[in-house]
Amino acid sequence: MSGEITFTISGIDALASRLATLGNRAAEWMAQALYLEAEAVMTASKRMVPVDTGALRASGYVKEPEIAGSQVKVTMGYGGSASQYAIFVHENLTAHHTVGQAKYLETPLLQAVGGMSERLAAKLRPQFESAAGGA
Repeated sequence: MSGEITFTISGIDALASRLATLGNRAAEWMAQALYLEAEAVMTASKRMVPVDTGALRASGYVKEPEIAGSQVKVTMGYGGSASQYAIFVHENLTAHHTVGQAKYLETPLLQAVGGMSERLAAKLRPQFESAAGGA
């Protein structure tokens, strides 16, 4: 699907500081935690995606995380054989779908953002505690 949604999680300065002290391990842990979040969003999205032939639903993907310095990126979307029409189906608020709805990726992503910092912290806590115990 063409287009990109970017969001920033704020209010986690302590987490960012701790991540910096752990170096590459922290980035790898964060990448895995973000990947799991993206997989959950995609699962929710596939429940909302309109279905006619099934090609659009089947084209949903979550790519492996990319780490560049302190930046972690996880890309997800729809494409493949549906890439020519995925964005139109996503953005058309007036279309009637027997199965599914418009904003099938944006809606679950925005819903997930609400508690994401807490879920990320919970996923990372065991690794941090283990690293602190081993230091």
